[in-house]
Amino acid sequence: MKRLKVYVIAAALALFPIQASAGDYEVSNVMDDAMYGAGVGALVGLGLMLLTKKPTDNWNYVSKGLGIGIIAGAAYGVYRSSKAFAQIEDGEIQLGMPSPKFALQDTAKGLDVVVSADLIGGRF
Repeated sequence: MKRLKVYVIAAALALFPIQASAGDYEVSNVMDDAMYGAGVGALVGLGLMLLTKKPTDNWNYVSKGLGIGIIAGAAYGVYRSSKAFAQIEDGEIQLGMPSPKFALQDTAKGLDVVVSADLIGGRF
């Protein structure tokens, strides 16, 4: 019963909208994506748990779904937040993690996979 209370509190916190304390817009987006991922992961874990023959023996599905959801949501938020290593916007330089871009390039031997990333981006 004590475990059930912990899981219910964790799921409630995952679904509760939390305002990121950082003023940075991108950090706030990453936090939001991680929270939504946690909520979706917990719900998927709960659904899978309810599909088993003995649901009360499989509460670990909820915690695993919660953890996977947090990681996937945070990874998606980081991927979505920055596109270049250095971003110049309104006279300010912002450093971030560049997002890799994958493409197919036609060569004499056939198709090759090309990976690239922008180092500098900006708006003028």
